[in-house]
Amino acid sequence: MNNRRTLYYPAVTYLLLLVCVWLFSWLVGVVDLLRVAHSGILSLVSAEGVRWALRSASQSVNSAPWAAIMLFTASLGLLAGSGLVKSVRGVLRGASLTFVERRAWSMAAVAFVLYLLLLFVCTVYPWNILLGVTGDFYTSTIVQGRGILSFAGVLFVAVAFGFIYGNYRSLIDVLRSVGAAFSRFSPALIAVLPASGIMPCASYSGVLMLLDITPQDAAVLADILYLLPFVYIMFVVRNDGRERR
Repeated sequence: MNNRRTLYYPAVTYLLLLVCVWLFSWLVGVVDLLRVAHSGILSLVSAEGVRWALRSASQSVNSAPWAAIMLFTASLGLLAGSGLVKSVRGVLRGASLTFVERRAWSMAAVAFVLYLLLLFVCTVYPWNILLGVTGDFYTSTIVQGRGILSFAGVLFVAVAFGFIYGNYRSLIDVLRSVGAAFSRFSPALIAVLPASGIMPCASYSGVLMLLDITPQDAAVLADILYLLPFVYIMFVVRNDGRERR
């Protein structure tokens, strides 16, 4: 089986699922007309449904956590490009660390500790720049900006490991690893587009209500839909062009 096609299975699956939501709402609308009754399901294949879809399409796409997805993808690229992921995979397979790997791990550990110390210093007086104006931790900069701060930590550790390991010698090497990650996970990024419309369409049509799914549960399901394509590419599809059996 062509591995290039398997990469796009999540996007195709989500697109078919989105079409099924539309068809289901239309079929229920047809049954309502025949029964001269209303089930509470709004048809998306109607003048009002299409108007709602066109007005809400941009909002639905924007509601996807693109910033978190981009930072997650870039972090994976940094870790993989540094050689750290390869080293971890070797350890899990029972291989012993080489001298260079031990030095790289030591440097990565030092970088990690230094970054944690930097965050700590930035949260105590008089350098409490990450605590915010009120001093409340839960509404502080360190909590609200945890995504970019986590990415900065990954960057710091990955560069430290990659420098000793020999994979990172210049800024171009670092940027190349990030670009490779976006290239690898581009099918997952494409899958987010139809995924972003599934829950809004199911909510508007009343399918979520019919299935007794609360808005909170729908938000959790949406996050899972966004994550699954990345998990699929990471653990199901191999990099060497063969599908994992």
